[in-house]
Amino acid sequence: MENEKLAVFLKVQQFFKEIRAEWNKVTWTGRKEVMNGTIAVVIISVIISLFLWFIDASLSQAVKLVLRVG
Repeated sequence: MENEKLAVFLKVQQFFKEIRAEWNKVTWTGRKEVMNGTIAVVIISVIISLFLWFIDASLSQAVKLVLRVG
């Protein structure tokens, strides 16, 4: 029973050592890259939302036109 507890403890300890080793391998992006990425996402989101708004407004007008004629 005691050996099992010790084995589990050693496995947990090894797990956290491996986490630390992997954490040290991570390369973090710089502030400038993050800002550029954020700006790109905002601009693309605005463009897509305007495109979808235009499509929605056009289809709404087309449906209204068809329903008035029929």
